[in-house]
Amino acid sequence: MDVFEAMSTCRAIRYLKPDPIDDSLIEQVITAGTWAPSPGNSQGRDFLVVTDESKRKRIGDAIESAMGSRVAAMERPDKTHRLMLDGTEHLVSTLKSCPVLIFICGKKIYPHQSPRESFIWSSIYPAAQNLIVAARALGLGTVFTTFQGSAESTIRDTLGIPDDVYIGCMIPMGWPDAKFGSLKRAPFESVTHFNEWRGDLREYPAVGE
Repeated sequence: MDVFEAMSTCRAIRYLKPDPIDDSLIEQVITAGTWAPSPGNSQGRDFLVVTDESKRKRIGDAIESAMGSRVAAMERPDKTHRLMLDGTEHLVSTLKSCPVLIFICGKKIYPHQSPRESFIWSSIYPAAQNLIVAARALGLGTVFTTFQGSAESTIRDTLGIPDDVYIGCMIPMGWPDAKFGSLKRAPFESVTHFNEWRGDLREYPAVGE
């Protein structure tokens, strides 16, 4: 798939089938993640792939217990909020059956003389984007989440993640049970400033897909 087509149709897929994913496809998307830039080419990130059913269940149950009722109670004042929150509620309740959970983690290693936390995220997030676009090109659904924050102690205990390792994001991945499609994004002319800042060119949406 052309990279521009992959990026422009890479919707957040919160409805995922429980069908297994071949190891070769997992290797492809992780490899794409490793190609992402990082500060000073430090590559201070690791990819923790969880396919073990019992571990996925324990993590999924912990996240659902922490988030399920809270997400269900959130207001849905318009279609955008309704679609996003209904999808989030579904994902939280079915996370345990998602075939692959990917945690992108990192350590505070850069710069060598005086490591800073901010450089962890500038290594992890580009890797996550590469991974998500690669998954889209292969027909796999993903969604970038920070669900790990709701059950971090359980996740660390279940997966043996050391205390000095930061968990940057959790990406559920599976065959989509929803359609990909064109993204709704602010157009070029409303986000681009040439040679000087021209003030706010648009109103910022509260929630976007």
